[in-house]
Amino acid sequence: MKKKFVLSVVLLHVLFLCCLAEQKDFPLLQGPYFGQKPPGAAAEIFLPEVFNMYKYLHGKLVFSPDGKEVFWVVTTTAGDGSAINMRMFIKQKIDGTWAAPVDSFFSIAHKENGPCYSSDEKRLYYQSRAPLNGNGGNKDLDIWYRERKGEGWSEPQNIGCPVNTAADESQPWVTGNGSIFFCRDNKTIVNGQAGGSDIYFSQYANGSYSDPVLLGAEINSEYAETEPTMAPDNSYLLFISNRPGGFSRMMNLYVSFRTADGGWTRALCLSQELKIENIWFPTLTYDGKYLFFCGGYPSPHNGYDRSNYYWLDARQITDLKTN
Repeated sequence: MKKKFVLSVVLLHVLFLCCLAEQKDFPLLQGPYFGQKPPGAAAEIFLPEVFNMYKYLHGKLVFSPDGKEVFWVVTTTAGDGSAINMRMFIKQKIDGTWAAPVDSFFSIAHKENGPCYSSDEKRLYYQSRAPLNGNGGNKDLDIWYRERKGEGWSEPQNIGCPVNTAADESQPWVTGNGSIFFCRDNKTIVNGQAGGSDIYFSQYANGSYSDPVLLGAEINSEYAETEPTMAPDNSYLLFISNRPGGFSRMMNLYVSFRTADGGWTRALCLSQELKIENIWFPTLTYDGKYLFFCGGYPSPHNGYDRSNYYWLDARQITDLKTN
């Protein structure tokens, strides 16, 4: 018993030293967006010394509306076939410096991913396979949320019907008035505009959601459309798709603009402008100034170790509409 106790103390001491080393090695960064110089019209790699520290980068990066919190998802497969899954969180301290990343509350077991904030920062929405009653195995993907409670978050709440169904609902993006864009798996093709994953919209009013509407052929196709991100002023919608005609042979970034009558323009492939391969996980900052995304082909042996987070001035997008 004494040997076990001594061993436990030694292991805890080693763990403590490792944590100290990680904190010590984390760079001193201060200010909005970690003190990085804002980008221009060309996409720039964003802070690889922080966000590529685990090498395998393939997930969403989302800033809180006040810019003082970041959720960061790492999920991929290493060269030996083992899974690498992390859901990280970084917070700005009172003095304006940024703390080292820590594990977030997101569950790896329940495949939780795709976080986004409400505009007032009181809720955090995400996707999860958690069972509704808290017991049993994983179910289909649903959209859930947590409410902010002081410095922490509440227990998870399922957003419920009519948004969630027996199909997979994922990748929520909530607008300023609480309405929601999200993805749903569609196994059938309707008039050539649905199939695979498609983008839906549900209006929020008087405390409830309307029946979700499948967006039209300007946006959805018989290929996969996913990861919708709406501009704060509701002027355009970003998403990714593997439809033919993109810059990359894998996923490409698209934009569709709102028309005067409330409709949508035919989606334009932004990857053709950006010249970056395999774009995933687009997110707009809540002031509409910057676009973040993950880009890069997976390597043949080490998952997504060749991918990076990028950011650019979002005026590049609005200028396309003007032109």
